[in-house]
Amino acid sequence: MSTTRRRTRGALATTLALGLLALAACAPSGPAPGSTTTPAPVTTDASKELDQLTVGLAASAETLDVSTSGLMVAYTIAAVAQEGLVAIDDTGAIVPALAETWNTDDNTSFVYTLRDATFSDGTPVTTDDVIASINHYRDGEKAPSTAYYWPAVKSVEATGEREVTITLEAPSATFAWTPSAAAGLFVAPKKWLESAGTIGSPTDLLVGTGPYTITEFVPGSHVAAERNEKYWGSKGRAKTLRLDFITDDNTRLLAFQDGSLDIAFNVPVDQADQWSKVEGARLETVDDNSWQGLMFNPATKPFDEPEVRRAFAHAIDRDAITTGLLKGKATPATGITAPGQLAIGTSAADAEAAVAQLPVATFDLDAARAELAKSSVPSGFTTTLAYPDSIPALGRASLAIAEQLKQIGITLEVKQIPVSEWSNSFGNGEGVQWMSYTPPVPTDWPTDWLLGEDNPEGFADETITGLQAEAAAATTPAERLAKVTEATKLALEQQLFAPVYWGTSTTAVGKRVATEGFSQYFFQTPWPTRVVPTA
Repeated sequence: MSTTRRRTRGALATTLALGLLALAACAPSGPAPGSTTTPAPVTTDASKELDQLTVGLAASAETLDVSTSGLMVAYTIAAVAQEGLVAIDDTGAIVPALAETWNTDDNTSFVYTLRDATFSDGTPVTTDDVIASINHYRDGEKAPSTAYYWPAVKSVEATGEREVTITLEAPSATFAWTPSAAAGLFVAPKKWLESAGTIGSPTDLLVGTGPYTITEFVPGSHVAAERNEKYWGSKGRAKTLRLDFITDDNTRLLAFQDGSLDIAFNVPVDQADQWSKVEGARLETVDDNSWQGLMFNPATKPFDEPEVRRAFAHAIDRDAITTGLLKGKATPATGITAPGQLAIGTSAADAEAAVAQLPVATFDLDAARAELAKSSVPSGFTTTLAYPDSIPALGRASLAIAEQLKQIGITLEVKQIPVSEWSNSFGNGEGVQWMSYTPPVPTDWPTDWLLGEDNPEGFADETITGLQAEAAAATTPAERLAKVTEATKLALEQQLFAPVYWGTSTTAVGKRVATEGFSQYFFQTPWPTRVVPTA
């Protein structure tokens, strides 16, 4: 359960021009991306109903409002109750949601025809509701975590009784994904948006058009929901949902073993055998294009010295972390944006060639000592590295890095903190921090944020941020790839980042249910409707 965007970020205008038009029409084709395991098929019975579907989440949410959170756990919960104009399927392709149809001729003007739908509070969806929702979720003050997805908008207007047209200041092919609940739009009643005190709080539960209606939210404990019988799409097979926040791996395993959970998130690699031995259990593992790496703050001593940053980077044994600690369920990262993302619109060969250009520091303790010897702290120093409680693998990686740093004189104090605290900590002056970034849609590249003007560490390098801006305005996928590669190369040459690994995620599915079309995007879709009782 990693982050998508920093909680405190403001709106950032991004455009990607007509050369990527094909991407707006269809996302990557072929099999569901990243599937690394194929569990044995089970027999399902779509006619059966469950009184309750219980899910164990590995992260806790203090708010259900994606627009102020940006955490993947918030997206997963929001997908239960809210929708955008469009949605994504298990390949990341755009499909209809509240808009029955949509079209664009120039990637500047996007026209959406609304279906007849009803909110969970019983009121019908109108063009006024859609327009109010768009204006809310693109507002950098009200919605800092979703405003990023919205480029400069010239107008949002009703152009028919059931038609809304969004006109941009400049062409953007990636905008097609923006008005989805996997990215930057959650349609809600205009009246509710204007009157809710704190959206997504226990007293202002989410209101939407999704397959379930949230009935209770207890921060740190659970979310409860009941089936929305007014939902326009396929109904869920469970009458009610319960989403439990269980951040401790052992507690989540015990709950799955005793049958208290039907689905459990984030199966740790070192516990996979125990999970797989549960009667009827199926483990779904996918490459999720997530990036785990260290960010250095060049404004914080002694990390303002390139030599210190390079010493740190040379002390990271990525191969040992991925093959040993993570048992091969990850790939050593030699860049930032994963090759699977970089290949979108071009090819795997182009992505591999681009990554091969990047200067990643090799594991070399002698080189690390030599770099540190050139710094103002040649004998070493003490610093802290925090990791979120929802990703214990980062804790194990931190301890491994600390052990290597000890050999060159650097004391790394590792601490676990709540994921909400971690997500709010970016740019707070820490010298070194973990970044775990999971792209929620195919066209969202980690480098768009990490190397952009509003990057989480606040570094100011006009060449890097300028290249990233040029990538956003690129006219072809090849040009975007070239600009991103050049910006990434400069950032790694300055050792502003230290890549560690590109990850996978494993979800446990119990014997009572099966999933339809499981992929890295599964929980960004209306996923409860795709959980089917077994026969």
